[in-house]
Amino acid sequence: MSETDARLPDGFADLERFVPEWVCPDAVARMAKRQSSTIETLREFYDTMLPRGEAVLGCLREHQLGDLTPPVENLLRLMLMLAEVAPAVEWYGDPRVYDGFPVERVRYLRQISDTDAQPLAGEAA
Repeated sequence: MSETDARLPDGFADLERFVPEWVCPDAVARMAKRQSSTIETLREFYDTMLPRGEAVLGCLREHQLGDLTPPVENLLRLMLMLAEVAPAVEWYGDPRVYDGFPVERVRYLRQISDTDAQPLAGEAA
């Protein structure tokens, strides 16, 4: 990822250090990143992102899925990664869910884009 690809919207420069490593393209990559990280690394990301969550969500509310600039898309993907990491930090204290469904058995039948406009209820996907 180039330096320009690692940008975030104004006001979030403090989080840009996470973009190259923590912005993942989809749910499968987020799960793999969580599982391949140490709990200490997850906790560092979590402890930095969580206090910024309200500000990040405020920024994201100003934009529409399907029409995100690259910096806003990066910010969205950081928040999706926070959602992936939070249970590992808050509940399990471990990158893996030790009493859950075996992750190696999870098979996605269809990937839904994180950033594309989503159809309204009742519309065809």
